[in-house]
Amino acid sequence: MLHSFRAHKGVKLLERPHGMLRKVPLADVVAHNMVRNPRRRQALDAHISDYYWHRRMINGFAIKTILAEVEKPKQKKTYLTTRGNAILNGASGTRARNDLGKTFEFSEERIDYFRKTYCDLVDPSSIKLYASPTKKFWIESKNYHNFFHFLTESFHLAFSSSLAQMNVQEIKFISKSKRVGDFVKKWVEECQEIIGDDVKIETLISPDLDNATSILLPMSCEHLLYQFLGDHHELIEAARPAGKTWTGYDGIPHPVKILQFNSYDESLEHFRCKVIDLAQRKVSKTWADKIYAIRSKSLLRSRTMKGEEALIEELTKQGFEVVCFEGISPLEQVKCISGADCVVMQHGAGMTNMLFAKSTAHVFELGTFQTGFARWRDFIRISQVSGCHYHHIFLDMEYPNENTDPVFATDGLIAPVISEEDVERLVLLIRSEMKDKRPGVLTGLLRHCEFFMDRGAYKHAYRLLDANASFFESTADYWNQRGMLAEACQHKEQALDAFEKAQSIRVCGDSQCGTDILAPSFAHERTVV
Repeated sequence: MLHSFRAHKGVKLLERPHGMLRKVPLADVVAHNMVRNPRRRQALDAHISDYYWHRRMINGFAIKTILAEVEKPKQKKTYLTTRGNAILNGASGTRARNDLGKTFEFSEERIDYFRKTYCDLVDPSSIKLYASPTKKFWIESKNYHNFFHFLTESFHLAFSSSLAQMNVQEIKFISKSKRVGDFVKKWVEECQEIIGDDVKIETLISPDLDNATSILLPMSCEHLLYQFLGDHHELIEAARPAGKTWTGYDGIPHPVKILQFNSYDESLEHFRCKVIDLAQRKVSKTWADKIYAIRSKSLLRSRTMKGEEALIEELTKQGFEVVCFEGISPLEQVKCISGADCVVMQHGAGMTNMLFAKSTAHVFELGTFQTGFARWRDFIRISQVSGCHYHHIFLDMEYPNENTDPVFATDGLIAPVISEEDVERLVLLIRSEMKDKRPGVLTGLLRHCEFFMDRGAYKHAYRLLDANASFFESTADYWNQRGMLAEACQHKEQALDAFEKAQSIRVCGDSQCGTDILAPSFAHERTVV
């Protein structure tokens, strides 16, 4: 069973679940299909179109993190329970939902369960708030050996604004992971200063929670959205994708997975800003502004990419510096990425570092048909935090059977293959895309609008531009796009007005051309809802 604030006890909130969403623009997410197999290529083309039509919302959201006390906590798999009910907290809550979903034979049964459990929404004002005397907090972790999961699902919660106001004495990360990776120890050690020098930090393996009557933890409001009344329901509905699949997964009151594509925990913003500032102060070394990140051969899953040497040779001619993230410290990784205009790397946990990219940076992921369908969502969400240009390049893969596709559970993740022709195409693509010096959020808006216009979906193009006016109305590109849209709809006077505004802004100086002002580090300039 999943915990419900309407039906169950066991979770006491220290903060009221008001204002759980903040409206933000979405990053520039673009896919480049270089796969030769006709069947896979066609499937990927449909998958890319499906993203813009059915998955990408009109705008995104930053989700609030609040504090909660959990009574009689138990650790089940990779999530916590209270009184036998799974706690819906961020990524661990998603895993709990997925586990529950597997117990139903038919999807209709799962949808009916969620409808009955969360049909009666709770008034946030009716929730009794509690004050806890303890200053010790717990954060659940999926594991301690995957860089992506630890950093983006657990570690960032230690930087939530609510914790910063609590005079925290102790933070315990808890997991059933059998070992603690060296990278965990390094990140904790190097970030101790911004968490608090006097805060005791522990990473516990399979901790005994039987003796704990209650624990405190930071709780993402991601799953609370579905349990409480508030304006957020209307805000999410207004930002719905153009496609007509809104009542798919879970259905009531709005799909979980769609929102996950287009949102992130606000604490990721706080973490990003603080660690970039720390890296700039602590690390004196500098790197080139164009980075090619190689995978360490010592990794358990090295995934050697055929043709990589030829690609590196050509990229170094273009001024790229080759870096192995496993060979440098956490803060050095942050300094390296946050100063780069372009980063190229093979798919892997190292892509997590896109979190620290500046908003004008171009990050190219070398992936495959397999990563496009199984892993794209993970890094789309990361790109929304930095607001950068995120390019996922689908290449051929080293899999012998062209008529079937690899299964991750049995075949693992298959490495890309880069041919001589691919090397030339990749270099040209990277050089071409790097000419765009605008923030990723601005290019992402224009790209999405052009997608709608190319399909004659003018109503959705107007929805898109109207919803993002507060972010971009000071840019010439925004008004130029409005002008082209009005022209396509034969609204001649509106088109002329828009083009005149664009020209006026160009004469005065575009306030957002080539700047980083829409990055999360300037979150106070964004619209708060």
